[in-house]
Parts: sequence; C-alpha cells; structure tokens
Amino acid sequence: MKKFVDLKTRFSGIHDLMKFRVTEILLISTEYDAYVLEEDGRLTEQIYHQFNDLSIPYIPRIHWVDNGEEALEELKSRTIHLIITMSRVSDMSSFEFETTIHNAYPDIPIVMLSYDRLTPEMIVRIREFSCINRVFHWSGDSKILLAIIKYIEDQKNVEADSRLGVQAILLVDDSPVYYSQILPNIYTEILTQTRCLVLHAMNVSHGLLRVRLRPKILLAETYEEAMEIVGTYRYNLLGVISDVRFPKDGVSSPAAGFELAEGVKEMIPDLPFLLQSEEMENYEKSIARQLPFLNKNSPNLLHNLRTYILENYGFGSFVFKYPDGTVIDEANDITSLERIIRDLPDESLYYHATRNHFSRWFRARAEVEVADKLRFMVMGDFYSISDIRTYILKVLNDYFQKYQSGLILDFEGLSKKDMENAFIKLGTGSLGGKARGVAFMNAMIAKAHLSDKYEDMKVKVPRSFVIGSDVFEKFIEENDLYSFLAGSPKEEEIAQKFTESDLPANTQENLRVLTQHIRCPLAVRSSSILEDSRILPFAGIYNTYIVPNSHIDTEIRFKQLSDAVKLVYASVFYASPVQYAKNADIRIEEEKMAVLIQELVGECYGDLYYPVISGVAQSYNFYPYYPMKPEEGTVSLAMGLGKTIVEGERVYRFSPAYPKLNPLVSSPQDYMKKSQNTFYAINLKASADIMLRADEDYVYEKLLISQASKDESLEYIGSTYSIENDCISDNVYQAGPKLVTFAPILKYNRLPLTQIIKDLLRLGKQSFGTDVEIEFAINIPKDKNKPKEFNFLQIRPMVVGREALQVSLDEPIESWCFSQRTIGNGFYENIHDIIFVDPEKFQLQDSIQIANEISELNKILFKEGRRCILVGFGRMGTSDRWLGIPLTWEQMSQALIIVEVDLKDLHPEPSLGSHFFHNLTASNMGYFHIQYDNDDAGMFDWNWLLSQPVLQQTKYVKLVRREEAFKAKIDGRSFKGVIYK
Repeated sequence: MKKFVDLKTRFSGIHDLMKFRVTEILLISTEYDAYVLEEDGRLTEQIYHQFNDLSIPYIPRIHWVDNGEEALEELKSRTIHLIITMSRVSDMSSFEFETTIHNAYPDIPIVMLSYDRLTPEMIVRIREFSCINRVFHWSGDSKILLAIIKYIEDQKNVEADSRLGVQAILLVDDSPVYYSQILPNIYTEILTQTRCLVLHAMNVSHGLLRVRLRPKILLAETYEEAMEIVGTYRYNLLGVISDVRFPKDGVSSPAAGFELAEGVKEMIPDLPFLLQSEEMENYEKSIARQLPFLNKNSPNLLHNLRTYILENYGFGSFVFKYPDGTVIDEANDITSLERIIRDLPDESLYYHATRNHFSRWFRARAEVEVADKLRFMVMGDFYSISDIRTYILKVLNDYFQKYQSGLILDFEGLSKKDMENAFIKLGTGSLGGKARGVAFMNAMIAKAHLSDKYEDMKVKVPRSFVIGSDVFEKFIEENDLYSFLAGSPKEEEIAQKFTESDLPANTQENLRVLTQHIRCPLAVRSSSILEDSRILPFAGIYNTYIVPNSHIDTEIRFKQLSDAVKLVYASVFYASPVQYAKNADIRIEEEKMAVLIQELVGECYGDLYYPVISGVAQSYNFYPYYPMKPEEGTVSLAMGLGKTIVEGERVYRFSPAYPKLNPLVSSPQDYMKKSQNTFYAINLKASADIMLRADEDYVYEKLLISQASKDESLEYIGSTYSIENDCISDNVYQAGPKLVTFAPILKYNRLPLTQIIKDLLRLGKQSFGTDVEIEFAINIPKDKNKPKEFNFLQIRPMVVGREALQVSLDEPIESWCFSQRTIGNGFYENIHDIIFVDPEKFQLQDSIQIANEISELNKILFKEGRRCILVGFGRMGTSDRWLGIPLTWEQMSQALIIVEVDLKDLHPEPSLGSHFFHNLTASNMGYFHIQYDNDDAGMFDWNWLLSQPVLQQTKYVKLVRREEAFKAKIDGRSFKGVIYK
C-alpha cells in the first residue's frame, strides 16, 4: 500500500499551495464601474460573507484609474497582479494601450471585461492580440469579478499545485458570454462546499489548507488547448464540461466535442464528461455515445448544470447505488457516510470503491489525504469485500480522530443594526442595480458635502434596507420553485405560489425586527442585478409594492412586508421581464433579485400619505426646443407619489437651464387643460390590514388636485386660475381653481430645487461616465420648524450617444414616414410587418380594447419570430388611457420601431414616461413622433399605408405584411428619421 504524509506535515506545507495570489488589481474604468465592482461586489463581503472563507489572510485590493497615463504610473509605483480593463469592443479600433502594458509587463495577466454581446468576428479580433489573456462578458452579476480573480489564480497555480494532489475541472467553450455565466456558478458551488469545510476545520491551519486545496477551474477554447490540459493533468481531473462546436485545427468544428470526449475516454475511462450544445441534433448523438447532454437553450440550464456538478463531482450528497442505478441511501456528511458503509450491500460497496467514487467525494471536499488513501485501493491487496469495508472504515476512523481533536465551533447570531443608518444590508450577495445606485450616490453625496450645502433644504437618501441577491436564490431553492416554474404557470399562479412559500429563517427574523422599529409606509422595490445597468435597464419591468406598515398588529405588518418581498421575487418570472430578456438575447435565468426596502417619502394629511413633489431628472433632453440644448437635460415634476411620472401621465416638464421658461401652451385655459389634474397617495386607514396581491396598484388612491388644496399642501407648487381675468396667479391664496405649476419654486426660488438637480446630474454624469437619470421626492413638513428634505431615490445610466455609426439620411422622398423627433441611431432592415391602429376607426375611449388587439397580433409575430413597426396614436405605453394606448411591454414585444402619431384632439407630449423610454432606448429600438399639423417636423402617408396588403385585422388594428422589407434610418445626432417605401 502507498504511504501517506501525516496531516501535520500537510499543514506545514500550506504555503506551498496557491503561491500566486491576486491581492493587487488595477482596474481601468469609469468611476461608476469601479464602484459597481468594488463596492457592490465587495471582495471582502464576497469572501467572508458569501463563502464564509474566514481563513483567507489576503483580501484583494482594487486600484482604480480611468485613463492609460494613470495606469502606467500606477504600474511603476506598486506591484500589480491582475489588470482588468472595462471596454466597449465596438468603440476600439485596436488594443494599443493593452499591447503597450503587455510589452512592458509581460507577466501581468490582462483581462477584458466587456459590456458588448460579442460577435464571432469580435472574438476573433480580440484573440489576434496576445496581450489579452481572456475576455469576459459583464452581465451585471458582481460574482464575475470573483470568478475572474479565481480563474487567474488557478491558471497561475495549477502546474505546481497539481503535483500536491489538487484537483481540477476543465471547461471547454469558446463563447465569452457563456463561460462568463458558467464560471461564477461553478466557483459558487466549489466555494460553497469549501465554506462548509472551513466551518468544521480542526484549526485555522486546517481551514486554510482546505481553502487552498479546493478544485481549480481550467478553461480551454480550442480542441488542441483542451487535449493539452487533459494530457498534462489527467490524474487531477474531476471532470470535463464541454461544448460540442468549437475550433479544431484552426476552424470551427461541429463535432469537436465528440472527438474530445473520445480522446479523453481513451486516457481516463471513468472521468465524468458532460456535453452542452445549442444544436439539439447533438442530443441524439450524445445519447448514442452514452454521454450526458445539456441543452444550452433550456431556461433551466444553470440549475441543471448545478445539479449535474453536485451529482457527479462529489459536491452534493454521496448517493449509494446498486450497479444497475437503483438508489439505496445517501449521505449528507462524513458521519452518515461512515454509518451507511457499515451496512452497505457488498455489490454496492464494490461498485463505488472500484470506480473511485469515494475518493472523488473526499477530494471535492479538499480532504486530499483521505481521497488519496481511497484512490489507491488495489483490489488485489484485499482478500474479500469485507476487507475493503474494513479498510475504508479504518481510514474514516483515523480521519474522525484527527477531526475531533480540540475542535471549537463558533456561532455568530444576528448583530444589532443601527436603524438610523441611511443604508443597511440584510443577507449576502449583490445589492442589485437599483440599490447599488442608491448606495453609490449616498456615498457620493457625502463625499461632495451636498447634504447641508443648500439653505432651507437637506439632501439625503431615505432609510434604505437591501436584501442581498443570495436570499432570492436561497428562497427559490428551499421552496423548490424551479420545478414549479418549469410548468409555465400563469402570473396569478406564480404570485400565489410565491406568497405561500417561506422566506429563509434569517430573513424572516430580520424583517420582523424591521417592522418593529419602523412605522412609516415602506416602498419595496426590485433591485435585480440587471436592473438599471448599462446593458439593459429593466426599468419598470419588475413590480414595486407599497406596504402601509400602519396596522397596530406587528404580525400583520410583518406579513405585508414579507409578502411584498416574495411578490417582487415572483415578478422576475412574469411575462414582461421574460419577454424583455428574450428580445435582448439574454437568459432570464441569469437574473438574480435583490430587494430594496425604502421609507416612503411623505407626510400624513389625515389618513392620506404622500410627498408634495416627486420628480425624475435626466441629464440628456431628447426633445429640446429653442433655446434648450440636449445636453442641458430635462426634469419632470409631479404632485404626490412618482407613479404619475413613471407611467407617463400628465406632469410638469422644464429644463434646469431655463426653469422660468413657461411650457408651450397657447392660453391659460390650455394650461389648465394640460396640467396635472390628479395625484397619487396612500390611504393608510383603508390599506392598514390589506392583503397584498400581484397587482401593485392595490394600495394607491387617485385624487383630484382639489384634495391637495384641502390638505394645504400646494403652497410651494400651486397657482390659481382667475376665471374673471382669464389669467394664472402664481400663488394659492386667491379664490379660484387651483393648478400645479411649481411656479413658487421655479420662478421665485422658494426652494433651491434647480441647483440641487443640476449638482446631482453633474455628479452622476461625472461618476458614471455617461448621461444619467435620477428619481427624487421632496418632503415639505407641515411643521415649519422641521427642515425640508430632498430625498434621492434612484439613479440609472441612460443609453445616449453610444452608437459609433454615423447615419446619413437621404431626402425623404419615396418614404411613408419622416420625423425630426426620433430616438435611436442606425439602420433598421428586414422588417416585413406593420401593426397599426386604423385611423378611420380609432376611438380614444376604446384604448384598452385597442391595446388588447395589438397584443393579439403581437403574439402572432412572436410565434413566427418576426419584428415589426408599431403605429399608434397618442402615448404608447402610458397608464393613462386618455393620453394614448396603455400597452404593457409584452403586448408590444415584437416592435422594433414605434411610431406615435398625434391627432387634432390628441397631441400630448411624447412618451417621456421614465420606464417606457428607458427600456426603448436601451433595447436599440427606433422611435418616431409625428406631430399634428406640422409638416416641417414630420410626415406620415396614411393613404400609402392603408393600401398595403392586410394579413390579419381586428376591429381597430391591422397587421400588414409585405414580401419586400421596409427600411428605416435614424440619425441619433440630428434626431431625424425616415422609413422608406
């Protein structure tokens, strides 16, 4: 038998393992990207909380710079182990800067982290530059940073560590998008297993040994690279996960995966080998070769892969089977493993022992000594199966004696939170996009000393609590919701199932504490890892729930809050986000949901609760008119809760550069007609004991502006219309109808609102490196002695001017649609379908029915995989049926271009509803606005459109299909667009 080194000797060799550690990282990016990766991804938290890896003595430190000159200075002044550059490949003509660094510092790996959905051409182009070690795709999940660090460490250490028995998993795939999804999941499983082992280590040294003995992940992108790794580390591999199509002999081979499997099986017959492919014809071929297969297009791919790893690499329970596959029992830990082995049938024991299963299970747990003893069992050394059993039990007994010697386990309960802090995190994992932005700006406001800068106005973030994204994953797993979701349930069924499921115990305890200490209404908002990102905003796609939090019974308040959290989780799987993700060519399963719980800004007016002002400010104005400029931005203000703004209802808009400039109205009566006439509030008494449901509108109360006049909340925002003089007076103390003008603030500077908005937009744009949009609410206390508060609620980057393509427009001849009020940039081709509302039948009072009919035709295109041009009247996507057509995102998911047409009696401002507009621009859709009776600004040829062949029609809507494709061009710089005949 082979002799083994004593455990103490292995402890003394700890520093021989993982000699290369990434502790100093140079990040080249915008300031916001740096914040996302270092603060939201918090390496300390990822290591200590996500993985409970308390024995790691070194925490990676990020040194951030935003340009090449500073990067070179940083490299001269300190030792750097890894360089991460965040770049848009489409914006780069070459990699001169990376090449310069590589030539000067050839031993420092350079990794590119890209926002782009990389095309094969881009990937080939990147691989031409040897300076780039690997390119990864950034989808918003901060775990990718940890995966990159661990991957680089593994790459550097595998040669030396493999000689000490460290195992490895080989991933073979040439798609950066795919392996950027998979690597974090594999590392999560490995480090989750390591976390459990560290908690039960004999001492700190033993824990550190387990950490450093964890399996490594190796990545290959070609057949030759994969075979070289297999040949070099054949005795250290836990398994291979491989695509089917990847390069071999310099060209993409559709059967490279099968050939690799054959080569591996010749060298290592019992090695687990998993094939994955988007091409389903490979399924039958895999089955014929008796190879496990996963469909890359499956909505449950990540879940299925995790299950495979747990079952085949020894990460999960040890499942005892007969040779025919019949399950006998399973062991969750080493204690139960030993108990089962004592009475295990001979044929099962022989089956597992001779196939290396025991060794693999222990090696996955970083117990190399035990694994080696069980791996080198030679059947000829034993007289009988009874001798094999005796030997295995002796190995385990020796392990237990060492394990139990002087073991001390520490338990840490929940620490008390200071409820007065502005930002508190509950649970582990990512903050998600929305909460990340709030946390970032909370730090930036303090850094810029904006809190107390303004007279008579305090700038702050309302108290905020974030449930980390890991709680979402744990909630889904503990309640087996993936199995439920696989049956494609309806939204009502999803909501019911989720609310009936239990949150993790620690989360429940945290929420109970929260409801005991806070009695004001709470806004429970989604904060997914994709939301408010620079890739896609997912703005308004997920639900937000208002919890009144006013009932005298704390148990009812707790149930309302926990149900709201679960309903936010449920909204991940509703039709709109699923369809939105599909259109954007991303996998909804990538989504991880954190939850942001914020104090709802406002005051009590009797039973009503609302803020005086809600607002959305954008640093870029898509529709400026003289003397405004696009870069001066725009602001939308509303009385009451911000629901009025984000759903595209009537609001007040102004440029922060010209706050005193009156809106474009023809008369005081026209002003009265177009100004905000209703607002949203919460009725605390009516909703105190309400049971939450999927419909997020259950708690809102829509009220007339006259109610605000009774509440005396119009002092800073209201004006009075004089019927006798047909004029508007900028105060509310005269007799007459009241209207919302914000004149006391914008014209007479009663509050420094404009300056605060300018400062925050400037700060946000500078920090994010792009245009931004912020949401805010202003609380004006009834108690005059209390300070007025500007509450910062949210920030997200805007997708503006990112297109490198310069579009030149021909004269609008032979076109049927032309506008000088467009959004988008580029060429839109291969569109053969138009869904349009029949102008001869359109009736505004039937707008809800029209939305449903558009949805019917949209479903036809969805099934056929076709995109279209969507033409309608008034605002598309508004929640106010009297301003246009109240479409939801999934009802118009196939639209690639949206055309909003004004009518004589229907010409509201364009669809600047925050959520609708954000998703439209981020999805690279085109937008046309056709003004009524303004031939200079646009043209729409109804006669031509009505003459086109109709494929299908409903009462109000027609679907036109033409064999010859329509072509459209939009110049994002001049805001001009044309759709040709």
